[in-house]
Amino acid sequence: MAVYTEVEGEQIQALLGDLDLGRLRTFEGVADGVENTTYFVTTE
Repeated sequence: MAVYTEVEGEQIQALLGDLDLGRLRTFEGVADGVENTTYFVTTE
């Protein structure tokens, strides 16, 4: 698994709010990759 940095929904929602990107619906760490942590994020 390539999720090296765990984040919580509250952290993602705070970033989305700062960037005016809507409310968080779902998020999931991407299992592929070798160096970086990537998340799939869905907003309303």
